[in-house]
Amino acid sequence: MSGQVGWLRSAGIAARVAADRGDLWLPGTLGALTYLAWLPLVVTVAAVPRASDLAFLGAGLLSSGLFPLNVLLIAVLGALGILVACLLAALAEATLLRAAGQGTPGRSMTQELEMALSVMLVAVLPAVAVGAALISAVAAVAPAEFGAPDLGVPLVLRIAVRVAPLLAALVVFAWLGQAFGAVALRKVTGPSALPLGRAMRAAFRDVTHHPLRRLGLALSSFLADLLAVALAVALLRVVWAPIGIELAAGQLVTPAALLLLVGFVAIWLAVIVGFGALHVWVSTWWSLETGTPGEVARPEAQEALP
Repeated sequence: MSGQVGWLRSAGIAARVAADRGDLWLPGTLGALTYLAWLPLVVTVAAVPRASDLAFLGAGLLSSGLFPLNVLLIAVLGALGILVACLLAALAEATLLRAAGQGTPGRSMTQELEMALSVMLVAVLPAVAVGAALISAVAAVAPAEFGAPDLGVPLVLRIAVRVAPLLAALVVFAWLGQAFGAVALRKVTGPSALPLGRAMRAAFRDVTHHPLRRLGLALSSFLADLLAVALAVALLRVVWAPIGIELAAGQLVTPAALLLLVGFVAIWLAVIVGFGALHVWVSTWWSLETGTPGEVARPEAQEALP
């Protein structure tokens, strides 16, 4: 029970730090944008693709004269997108940790970025590999499901059932990778920074020795992000509704429509900053849990360390 109290107390201290350190919100915002902070805007403004749209896209790819080169090109672009996202996330985390007083003495920002990027690539590699296998499996089973008779089960659900083991593996590896990466990042940076290889081994030992606390924190932060996404989508949809009506009527250039659009952008920017503060909270919580609070936490935070 005492471990749970310390775990929850660390969360409370991290929340107070995130509220007080507004200077950390900007790097936190960049980190959040590489994760889930972009999703509310896309879900609000763009139409969610229907099963028929996916079927049409799949049929177009398979029937194209460029197949399988077109699929290979999409895979390459996806891999490049993941690399760019990891680079931006590493930049955000390195900047956030340095601003929080957890930078590595004698190490330049470029070197800090290299270490953070190396950790993130190692952490996401298993999930990316499973994700690639999942995409291959979906491509293999989807044509048969497209032509199957309608049994009252949605197409997406039928495909998901066929690839359920890979879906489960993707969730597990993403969960483990988040916990491992967060710990390894704090082992490889800071005044007591370890070399990359030793930091990886130390992070692995840390996660295996404290699985409930580390995996519990990873799950809690993910659920907090999902809740934030749900609230942001609900808010943005309310604000976007009158703008959508103006768009449907072709009256986007009217003064009223422009004012609504400016208000929507302002609210979206505020939502993004809120995601940044949430990211700072999670980052500080991880630092407290791993015993590397740096300068972000007040002295009483030391008492909350495990």
